[in-house]
Amino acid sequence: MHRADKLAEIDRNRERFLTLLPSMMAEHAGQYVLLRKQEVIAYYDSAMDAQIAGNQQFSDRIFSIQQVREVAEELGHFAYAIPAREA
Repeated sequence: MHRADKLAEIDRNRERFLTLLPSMMAEHAGQYVLLRKQEVIAYYDSAMDAQIAGNQQFSDRIFSIQQVREVAEELGHFAYAIPAREA
C-alpha cells in the first residue's frame, strides 16, 4: 500500500470514529478505541495498550487509535502512517 493510501485509510478511520463517537460515549468514555478499516476492533484503558494490541494484530501497522471523549483530538497522521521498516 502506498503512503497516500495509508493516509487515506487513517482519514477514513477518523471519520468513522467521529460518526460512532456519540454512541461510544455512554459505555466507553475515557477509553481508547482501536480501529482498522473503519471497524472498531476493541476498547482499551490506555493508549499504550491499544498501540500494543494494534502492533500485535496488524503487521502493516495500518490502524488508528482515538480516545473516546466529547471532543475528538486531531493527532494528525501519526506514526502508524509511516511505512514499516524493511527487515
